[in-house]
Amino acid sequence: MKNKYFILFNIRYLYFIVLLLSIQSCEKLVEIDLPNNQINTEDVFKDINTTKSALANLYSNVRETRLFRGGTLGASCNLDLYTDNMISFGQNNPFYTNFITAADIDKSFFWSLSFTDIYAINTFIERLSASSYIEEDNKKVFLGEAYLLRALYHQYLTQLFGAIPYVTSTDYKINSAISKIPVGNVLESSEGDLKSALALLPQDYRHPEHIYPNRTVAELLLAQNYLLQKQYVLAEQTAKAVVANPLFKMESDLNKVFKKQAKSTLWQISTETYSTYDADYIFNTLPPTRVVLQPNLVNTFSEQDLRFQNWIKEVTDGTTSYYHAYKYKNKENNTDEYSIVFRIEEAYFILMEALAYQNRTAEAVHYLNLIRHRAGLLPLPETLSKEEFINEMLSESRREFFTEGGHRFFDLKRNNKLHILKMVKPNWEDKHALLPIPEGEILLNPNLLPQNNGY
Repeated sequence: MKNKYFILFNIRYLYFIVLLLSIQSCEKLVEIDLPNNQINTEDVFKDINTTKSALANLYSNVRETRLFRGGTLGASCNLDLYTDNMISFGQNNPFYTNFITAADIDKSFFWSLSFTDIYAINTFIERLSASSYIEEDNKKVFLGEAYLLRALYHQYLTQLFGAIPYVTSTDYKINSAISKIPVGNVLESSEGDLKSALALLPQDYRHPEHIYPNRTVAELLLAQNYLLQKQYVLAEQTAKAVVANPLFKMESDLNKVFKKQAKSTLWQISTETYSTYDADYIFNTLPPTRVVLQPNLVNTFSEQDLRFQNWIKEVTDGTTSYYHAYKYKNKENNTDEYSIVFRIEEAYFILMEALAYQNRTAEAVHYLNLIRHRAGLLPLPETLSKEEFINEMLSESRREFFTEGGHRFFDLKRNNKLHILKMVKPNWEDKHALLPIPEGEILLNPNLLPQNNGY
């Protein structure tokens, strides 16, 4: 049995080495056309164009992997089903029923495919670092982007699974027996990668449409990292640098927020002329066949809220009504929408949360009121208590970021509020704060034990 899993492990990683090196055109992410024949390992990093294509493949992985993919197959949708933002129709979704086991394939996709992507990132870092053919200025930028991607994956995985390995090696002997490290150590390692990215990345974007991250994206992720580490002063300082950046501003027109020219977008993934996966939420006939917005969410919006008017659409047969997310509007004939990874509004929420936990509630209310003002809502009083503010902040974040990046789950978890889900989901348990480590991965590597509590 041991030999069987050893062989499977090697086949998995051999496949993805070949995938990285057999680079093909990836829509607009790739800036050149490559020959159809396979490229040798050494040759990839001898040429600026093939190096760019190898990096473009990493971004294609981000777009396609379940961890960051938008729409109904990605973690964002599943985490909204897991919490109280969505209802599942026509499928037995274990996230919606909160009946997840260590054998569930969707959750395994979050883990196994993400670590496969991390392996590809590590291969890129290792080979590019050793190359003497790429000019130093280009090498710095490309390595900065790769360090950012490695931190991004680990930072999100540890929020889902708790203690995980922080993988920086391409040695299969090391990776096949690597052990978990505590969440705090994962975040420290992620912080180190993000600081490396900050030192290497310029403020100028490598592409005018923001389809590759710049220094500000690294700052946003670092602010998020500090918030997770409860280093609130550093989270405040870093988020303020993002908010103050003149390159970005909140769009006053809510219909422009999810267009590819939005001034609020820090980083988005190109989909060329294809519709974004996030347009999958749209349906025009009843009954729904996939997912709908939870009435518990829809009812939190006032009719005056411009987000309700512009980002949610009702579908009715005259008797029954259902609502779907309508942030992305092009289900076909897409010409002006990419899939947004980060937008400036997230920096505002990181900043206000960091201020609240420093007991500077009046300052935090100021930033929350900027969000409310753009939504056409009246301001909240600066006299709110800390607890009142946190509740208002979580409600506002829910209305702002539904169907985006699993915000609802991560926000409630970070603020010790997951228990409120029991009002909508009576079977919610404390163990649901973490997903189980996939059973197959533990069989491959027993050093991933112990399994998360309750599974």
